[in-house]
Amino acid sequence: MSKPHLSFRPKAELADAIRAAATEERRPVSQFLANLIEDALAAKQPNQHRNEAA
Repeated sequence: MSKPHLSFRPKAELADAIRAAATEERRPVSQFLANLIEDALAAKQPNQHRNEAA
C-alpha cells in the first residue's frame, strides 16, 4: 500500500510548537502528526454515535 501525499502548512507558531513537541517525544514530526491525528479521530468517533442516536 502506498502512502498518500498530504500537504500541511501551519502558521509559524503552530509549526514551532509541533516541532518542539515531536522533539520532546523524540519522534519525527511526521510520526508525531500521524499519531496526533489518529488520536483525534479516535476521540471523535464516540461523539458521532451519540449524535446519530439523538
